[in-house]
Amino acid sequence: MKMIQHPIYKIARVQLRRELELHRSGHMVFIIGPSGVGKTTIRRSTLREMFGNPHYWGRGRTPLVEVFATMPSRAYFSSRDLANNLVDELNAPSMEWLLDSGSFAAKECSVLRSELAECKAIWHAVPRKRVTEAETWQAFRAGSGARGCRYVSIDQVTALLVNHRDTSPADHTLHLMSLGESTGLMFIMTGVYQAARLWDIHSELRRRVSVIWVPPYSDKRAEDRVSFSRFLKTVGARSPLICDAILINMAPEILAATAGVVGEVLQLVDRATKRAIDEGAPKLLRRHLSLSYYNDSDLSSLWRDVNEFERVMKAGSVKERSSLVRARWKIAQETVDP
Repeated sequence: MKMIQHPIYKIARVQLRRELELHRSGHMVFIIGPSGVGKTTIRRSTLREMFGNPHYWGRGRTPLVEVFATMPSRAYFSSRDLANNLVDELNAPSMEWLLDSGSFAAKECSVLRSELAECKAIWHAVPRKRVTEAETWQAFRAGSGARGCRYVSIDQVTALLVNHRDTSPADHTLHLMSLGESTGLMFIMTGVYQAARLWDIHSELRRRVSVIWVPPYSDKRAEDRVSFSRFLKTVGARSPLICDAILINMAPEILAATAGVVGEVLQLVDRATKRAIDEGAPKLLRRHLSLSYYNDSDLSSLWRDVNEFERVMKAGSVKERSSLVRARWKIAQETVDP
């Protein structure tokens, strides 16, 4: 049985595809949600829908590169390392966004992985001379144009927030936007709620950013009750040890134990299933799930992150400011239909 996802995930994919089809050089699309909520799945599935057939790319060309933002330099984000990773992906791509779905036949996938591994071996065997960071970025500019690359996907973008004292996160954002404008690149930035700091520093940045919010299942949205039960039913179908009725009957407890995060639900059920197997139990029981919950400290941390995400996602209130505008413009208060 195919796993049923949150209806909001379908909306997120539609939003992402629309943003990418409306290509704007230097523009950034942020995919924001709690860790484990399914951001990577949404991003990669959308990219495969749009660019999933390499036969249409053209020899030596690629529509996008995908990298992870890391902090290898004494626990600080390094712009130089990001540039190096981008150059490596242009010349020896991993293509995990294309290959991690199982959409290719086993033989075709094996051939493609073999070709990519050979490409990587050749690239790393090329003698390198030490170059400056500026020269590395210039190499990426030239390479992205030569390869017909139009999109750059950067995952775990909150790493860009961890900087030396004299470096602002906005510096990285502005640099990437400038790079995109000069090369025709558009950026897909994926991260947790703290990534909002990458654009909320300047209003100019906010105008050049689109945000796609990916929330977990929530008891604050009444419509999530049915969709969460449907999701649990498909989760239960993954193992003969699981009677889906037990998951549905325990839906409130499971939501409380996982904050409604898809990845957390799957891990909880996996932990409970392993516990049942270790005991030699023929079926997954309520106590197997209960004994697999996080401790109070980890659970509090999980809910704190989800609640903070909900706060950041919530639309701002303009009531006070609009009242001030009406007073200054001498506009009578109007009754607005709900």
